[in-house]
Amino acid sequence: MLSQLSVYLPNKPGQLADFFELLMDNQVYIYSLTVAEADDYGLILMMVEDTEKCLELMEEKEVIYSITEVIAVKLEENIGDLYKISKMLGENEVNIEYIYSTILQGENITVLRLSNNIKGMELLKDHGYSLLED
Repeated sequence: MLSQLSVYLPNKPGQLADFFELLMDNQVYIYSLTVAEADDYGLILMMVEDTEKCLELMEEKEVIYSITEVIAVKLEENIGDLYKISKMLGENEVNIEYIYSTILQGENITVLRLSNNIKGMELLKDHGYSLLED
């Protein structure tokens, strides 16, 4: 499993740029990212190369965050694999709570938060999928 950071920023112009500047100035590399709106906050779901360094920066700047364990799986055929994975997990009573995709070193990667990450990892491995590890 991998650690994903959920970062909550005020939903105001310039907040995202300021956050990215903090990471850029401290050489924190983001390798997956999605941003959504959540009422008065912007919600950033991201994984970074140096989680500990990022956590220290966010604590220093009093940025609100949480850590969630997720699974990152390599896909060969995007929609075909997404269908196969969602069907296989559903048939085994594992719910996909959310999903997003990224490209990492030329590989198509899908990030999954599941109702049961351990069972989901076992099922994915049993069905021949490659998972990224910390």
